[in-house]
Amino acid sequence: MDHASKKTAPVTEVGTAECWRLIETQRLGRLALVDAAGEPVIYPVNFAVADGILYIRSAHDAKLRLLTAHPTVAFEIDGEEAGDRWSVVVRGQAAHVDLDAELRRTRATGLRSMSPTPKPHVIRIVPRSVTGRRFRERGEVEALRSLIFRPPAETLPPAARPPHPIPGITPRAGV
Repeated sequence: MDHASKKTAPVTEVGTAECWRLIETQRLGRLALVDAAGEPVIYPVNFAVADGILYIRSAHDAKLRLLTAHPTVAFEIDGEEAGDRWSVVVRGQAAHVDLDAELRRTRATGLRSMSPTPKPHVIRIVPRSVTGRRFRERGEVEALRSLIFRPPAETLPPAARPPHPIPGITPRAGV
């Protein structure tokens, strides 16, 4: 990405190779799953990468049960680099690792959990898609507020005008 594109596009897409480079700079991400009721659940997880596959460790717990029942997952990391903020999302299929050769490969990555809970299970996430976005961190909030168009209250229809204070109730400051 060149410097000129940063100035013209507030949010830019990050290519796949750059996404993988960013992923490999991190060791902590967020794993998004779906629970039995269909609600999203997010777990912070330590991870490692080997041959384009993400690996995490898990205890024999709710996360492992959810992964088994609903193996379609999303994984997200984010960070800052050279004044830019970035985010990478991996969508894919999760599965329990049970082949000795693959378990040995994950050991070679240094995959470890920061949690004091034992995590004997290794989970592989095979990516279906890897996408990323990068943007320059926003400056002062007041500078942005000056760019927002607000017509004068008297030009608005009555339903769109700011409310009048209720008699006997003191308005909150800053509202």
